[in-house]
Amino acid sequence: MNETSKKIGLKFPPEKANKPVVTELVGFGLSFNILRAYITPGKTGHLILELMGSESAIKRGIDFLEREGIIVTVFTESVLHYQDKCIHCGACTAVCPSGALVMNPVTWELEFSMDKCVLCGYCIRACPARAIKNFEDDVL
Repeated sequence: MNETSKKIGLKFPPEKANKPVVTELVGFGLSFNILRAYITPGKTGHLILELMGSESAIKRGIDFLEREGIIVTVFTESVLHYQDKCIHCGACTAVCPSGALVMNPVTWELEFSMDKCVLCGYCIRACPARAIKNFEDDVL
């Protein structure tokens, strides 16, 4: 089995926010890591997960969530780095908890790894040049 991972955002309607729907993903052969969660019973909830499993299991899991009335966004990118605006100061690397943003020790340029990104958004707030933006806010 070829295991992969995808980062997904879930938007729960108020009537689904208090139901343990995400735990059902285990039945699809998936494991998950909760990266961020804002869930309040009776209100719209938001959850960001990293799903791990086969491509087909991930697809079946996402299909299940959508059938349950949950809006699913698959993140292929989390942040956009505008190289032309970047001053390579490293401020974003100081707040990145996962090591997704690092300074290249040879070129002293910023490098980003989506695989390591946990979608926390700290880098967006830390960038003095506003060279990093939220993918959803800037594109969608």
